[in-house]
Amino acid sequence: MASRVLIVHTGGTLGMGMPGHRRLDLQAKEHLDRLVKQVPELLEIADCELISPFNLDSSDINPGHWTQLAELLVEKGGVGQAGEGYDGIVVIHGTDTMAFTASALALMLRNLDRPVVLTGSQRSLDAWRSDARANLASAVEVATMGLKEVVLVFGDVILRGCRAVKTDANSYRAFQAPGLSPLGTIGTQIDVDWERVRQPSGPFQLQTAMDQRVMTVPLFPGLDAARVYDSVLASESHHRPRAVVLQAFGVGNIPRLGFLPLVQALGEATIPVIVGRQCLRGHTDLELYPGGRSLLDAGVIEARNMTYEAIIAKTMWGLPQPEKSLQDWFSENIAGEVNLH
Repeated sequence: MASRVLIVHTGGTLGMGMPGHRRLDLQAKEHLDRLVKQVPELLEIADCELISPFNLDSSDINPGHWTQLAELLVEKGGVGQAGEGYDGIVVIHGTDTMAFTASALALMLRNLDRPVVLTGSQRSLDAWRSDARANLASAVEVATMGLKEVVLVFGDVILRGCRAVKTDANSYRAFQAPGLSPLGTIGTQIDVDWERVRQPSGPFQLQTAMDQRVMTVPLFPGLDAARVYDSVLASESHHRPRAVVLQAFGVGNIPRLGFLPLVQALGEATIPVIVGRQCLRGHTDLELYPGGRSLLDAGVIEARNMTYEAIIAKTMWGLPQPEKSLQDWFSENIAGEVNLH
């Protein structure tokens, strides 16, 4: 019996029409008929159904869409309901914010029980030399393989969704997982490193609450801490962000003269500060330099080797969760998003 795969089309380059990268306003059946016509091998891989909850450029997708998508995967896809729904799910998504959506879904769909595969393309299905056909066929095949993770399939790799980063706007190998080798490779056959694929550690949990009141401050030499202070703390308390992410230098260093007082003031205002790093690879080590040690003394949250996308998703996700503080959530590896040791 053929595997059943649900394809969720959310927009992006893959489904656009040429010439002119036109956004096609098609019904679900029309979308599926078009995909099958241009990627006929889909019928050989699985029994596919397509739905399209929204059709957006990925730059317009926000946390409300993440919540809608996660709830749809449970309601329509059967995620978390043993024996119900589809064997796997493919989400077609624009590349620009695909890594943010993948990180959010990995947190919202805790202890996932079937594959959720995100894919897209650098060129549309209608374009010459498009990568869309291969990416979509590979994603549908991976969705039949029983990986119980949110993964991203693009080019010749299978990446953990909450560790993926878009690193190239033009290459057909647009995504990497810095510091983590691919979970699988795609060539003449698909090879999965099954020993590294995560397994559920408990019952499935759908946790979709998100708090968007997060501010990011990328540090650079000469940044005026007073301006940042005014942006964050000068307004009335109900207009302030609920958390601030500092993108620090190196392994988590900061210019102490201006920014340590700011961090201390944020702590006094009960606004948690998460410290990440600007380097693509490596991890925060706040014990290494005086600037980092001063941050630890001020009570910041260390992001370790999490990607920027995962930090943002985890902060938004962790703020409204009542069971633990944000500090506690960042001390836990929920979906493979961080190495704690």
